[in-house]
Amino acid sequence: MHINSSIKTGLLLVSFLASTLLTPALCTAQRASNPDFPHQESSGYSDYPEYGGDESTNVYDYLDQEGESGYEDSENYYGEPDYETAGTGEYDETEDAGEAVEPAPPARQMLKPGDPINIAEKTIRVGRIPYLSVKQLMAQAVPLLRNLQKRTGAKEIRLVSSGSYSDIISALARGKIDFAWVGPTAYLKHRDKENLMAVAKAKFGDETAYRGVFIAPARGKVQGLEDLSGNIIGFVDPESASGYIYPNYLLKTLKIRLSKKTRVAFLKNHDNVLLAVLKGKIDAGACLEKTVSASKIKDLDKRIIVLAKTEEIPSDVIVCRQDCPLNLREKFQEALISIKPGELPGSPLTFLTATDDEFAPVEAVMRYLKLLP
Repeated sequence: MHINSSIKTGLLLVSFLASTLLTPALCTAQRASNPDFPHQESSGYSDYPEYGGDESTNVYDYLDQEGESGYEDSENYYGEPDYETAGTGEYDETEDAGEAVEPAPPARQMLKPGDPINIAEKTIRVGRIPYLSVKQLMAQAVPLLRNLQKRTGAKEIRLVSSGSYSDIISALARGKIDFAWVGPTAYLKHRDKENLMAVAKAKFGDETAYRGVFIAPARGKVQGLEDLSGNIIGFVDPESASGYIYPNYLLKTLKIRLSKKTRVAFLKNHDNVLLAVLKGKIDAGACLEKTVSASKIKDLDKRIIVLAKTEEIPSDVIVCRQDCPLNLREKFQEALISIKPGELPGSPLTFLTATDDEFAPVEAVMRYLKLLP
């Protein structure tokens, strides 16, 4: 797999604002808040079913369209996308965003923590954005949930997901879940309005950051970022850092303008974008770099090309409402950051404490794109 040589020089000119990982759902289609892609609908992928494990691993909840916990009966984890109704809207040419500026210190008035609760009687619900299929998400989550239940002494800990990034935040804001694992862009977008705060950030081995990539069929009509205009581009979700926001930022900083004939579709998770590129359903797509590099698809490096990589994105963050009971927040945070490397079977995942100062570069990117006031 290679990066198109015509892009390498341009990439060197990009001013890298972010220091270091959104990685890791709900039913209704979400419109992009960035006016560059205003006419978006659902990709047509089937929504996530209940995890089909045995009773000991059945710790998965799905949010229905009203944001209530429910289940799907289907055993099809992915579903075949209906690309003909994938919500490919016209690209609206807009003025270039202004120069990136350092974010002004937010004037935040924090809510008072809630009263202490009996954690031993508490079912803790953790929301997770749908960056993977449910099967993959649960393979990653089950060992973590079991570990956290033991450390916190909670009655039960369940993973809650759905069909879009914003609905997980909505569920947290309405008290349907207790914590949410989201990307930094989703956190910053909703932090002040929904009174959120960071609890911890994810670390995978030595990595505290990740990147997005633009990919295209190796023999397709898009061979460089300059070829994107007028074609169909697949993204993950309007609030995905690596699957939309940072790729869009890359195009802006490289002064790559897309015509109104450019069509876009949001395909819900990173695997779907890769699959759509491989099947030739879209001309190019943006997804998590690791989705490509860790893929076991045969001869992938001969079937697709990497057009460009985004700058590094700070790692995902675990968040809660500011009025979360103090003893619950502190116990959950303590449980997360006490996980040692290699403690979770088959996963290098650990957690670190997180502060809002670490996300200042992300704020600058989002203000450049006019996604924050």
